Amino acid sequence: MHRFNSRLGYLSLMLATLFWGGNFVLGKLLSNAIPPITLTYIRWLPALIILATLFYRPTKQAFRTIKSAAGVMWSLGVLGVILFPATLYQGLKTASVLNASLYLAVVPVLVILLNRWVFKEKIKPLILLGAIISLIGVVWLLSQGELQRLAHLHINQGDLWTMSSAISWAIYCCIIRLRPTNISNTAFLTALVGFGVLTITPFFLYEFWQSSAEILKNLTALQWAGTAYLVIGPSILSYAFWNFGIAIVGSAKGAVMTNFTPIFAAFFSILILNEEIQPFHIISAILIIAGIVICGYKKK
Repeated sequence: MHRFNSRLGYLSLMLATLFWGGNFVLGKLLSNAIPPITLTYIRWLPALIILATLFYRPTKQAFRTIKSAAGVMWSLGVLGVILFPATLYQGLKTASVLNASLYLAVVPVLVILLNRWVFKEKIKPLILLGAIISLIGVVWLLSQGELQRLAHLHINQGDLWTMSSAISWAIYCCIIRLRPTNISNTAFLTALVGFGVLTITPFFLYEFWQSSAEILKNLTALQWAGTAYLVIGPSILSYAFWNFGIAIVGSAKGAVMTNFTPIFAAFFSILILNEEIQPFHIISAILIIAGIVICGYKKK
């Protein structure tokens, strides 16, 4: 039974990264047309409406628990719902998806170090080894099998924004262990998004007054379709799968699964942009999966 739950946890985390892979591709396209705060808001407000409609009762029943843990819930909402996507969209205006994904790949190592620093959690050599191997796989993917490409990565303002996005997600993965454990995942996610939307609303209204009102009127049907994907996939389903998976496998092991995101981003670029599969795709996939398997290994 324990083994089944563990596999279910890893499957949930993989599905979350599947949707986030699409978020990188669409985020790059949409961020050039829609300001980052506005894009984050129109992604999460419809998601909140859907979640509140579907899970109003369990969320209402958990109100006391949510209120007692308001500080943690607000922190997670700000980190995961606002900072992670908004700084990513801001960065993708000038940074490449290659750079943004590379910074995200450092998240598992950051989580291990944060857990050690904040929660005094012992770093198991096997987990560290798996994280490093997985990171090497991501670097190999992003360098397209030519490591000298990394020497030519240009650090600009966009890169700094995407670094901030990766750091915010690492902190989220670290402190999610503090979430209330006596409420359902659906109620937790609904409350999390609620805290995030309430916090970002004043910033959205300012941006809407300044420029977004005219921009939103001129969006194409294809751009609205891309936004709809952000609402359903990377917002609702991915966070639900991620929070469920982390609750089963733990933050240190689960964070390594973040490295599936660049693989899925590459898959979507092949599917949508008709790019050919190269040998470095296969090599990097083997390394990333090997690292994840090592992190998930447990002696009997």
